[in-house]
Amino acid sequence: MFASERVRLRAMVPDDATVLYEMWSDPEHHMITDDGPMLIESLAARRARLERSLAEPDAHTARFTAETIADGTVIGTCSLWGLDAFNQFGHIGISLLPAARTQGYGREMMELLCHYGFRFRNLHRIELETLATNAAMRKLAESCGFVLEGIQREQAYDGDGFSDIALYGLLRQEWRR
Repeated sequence: MFASERVRLRAMVPDDATVLYEMWSDPEHHMITDDGPMLIESLAARRARLERSLAEPDAHTARFTAETIADGTVIGTCSLWGLDAFNQFGHIGISLLPAARTQGYGREMMELLCHYGFRFRNLHRIELETLATNAAMRKLAESCGFVLEGIQREQAYDGDGFSDIALYGLLRQEWRR
């Protein structure tokens, strides 16, 4: 478990599905956070899928539920995924429930994930990919020290067409502890 002043990252549990279902079922959220087609699932199906993924841990992914320290309210999820131990890099992703957005929680989640990745997974590099039109995520990445490394033209389907992806990177020596 990792914590900042207001946010704690903990292991996901099956009961998280109930709270996170709203976020996971939002088509607009799906379009900016997932690279596959949206599946229309019941809460029971989504919970069962979460239970299966928790029962079969993936060494290449570290997933967390984010909650407030003050009262334990679940505010979102975050992960390091595509972890490559040989080349010492991984990708970072965060998702916040609508009620938790624009309150600074994303920054604390990002900082905690970087701390976990660099200090406890011995990563040399963390990458972040986002739609080039996702101004909030781009601003967050840059405020956390990530460097824009390039734009992949029309790489992701966004529901209306194809959008550019902004690729950011953060090296261990650039990381602010």
